[in-house]
Amino acid sequence: MAIPSPVYIYRIVHRDNLQIIINERKLLSPSRATNPNYIPIGETDLIAQRGTKSITLDPFGEMRDYISFYFGTRSPMLYCIHHGYDVKQRPQNEIVYLVSSIETLENHGCRYVFTDGHSFAAISQFFNNKQDLRQVDWNAVRLKRWNNTEDDPDRKRRKEAECLVYQEVPFSAIIGIGVYNQEAFNYITNVLSANNISVPVRIKPDWYY
Repeated sequence: MAIPSPVYIYRIVHRDNLQIIINERKLLSPSRATNPNYIPIGETDLIAQRGTKSITLDPFGEMRDYISFYFGTRSPMLYCIHHGYDVKQRPQNEIVYLVSSIETLENHGCRYVFTDGHSFAAISQFFNNKQDLRQVDWNAVRLKRWNNTEDDPDRKRRKEAECLVYQEVPFSAIIGIGVYNQEAFNYITNVLSANNISVPVRIKPDWYY
């Protein structure tokens, strides 16, 4: 399948973190984040385990030095948050998507690597050349139903292909915000308005479970 253009990327965060990100004017990697009020939504043990995984291509470092985005929506991680599997269960209206793109990252001088599947999986490959985006299974990335099957026992891993951005992403590289419903839309637009920031916000229930 051809590489899409633009190549959108999606990071899910707790909506209360938006003010923190605005105050810092950037998203920070786990190794650089210091705000004690930032609300984590991922699986704590997995984050700790994969944080020490070495990145063996430029810009190198460890996983904790990178901010993880997915290439698609409706990630398995969001499914776990929705149902409370291995993580704290949270209402979907509390989770928002921060949207950027590979092209936007490059325009902002951000360095990144990406994978063809979940970054902690042993068989996932890492790349840092945009031309290698053809290695991503774009059909799997876009699936709404991504569970492994007898015919495709590797589908879930490929669905979780990631773009990993080194150290920080300036808030100016966020080109849109996706939310679950009108209540979440009101919350996010109020935060943006209070900070005199203009970022498109869209209600996208099909991005959720």
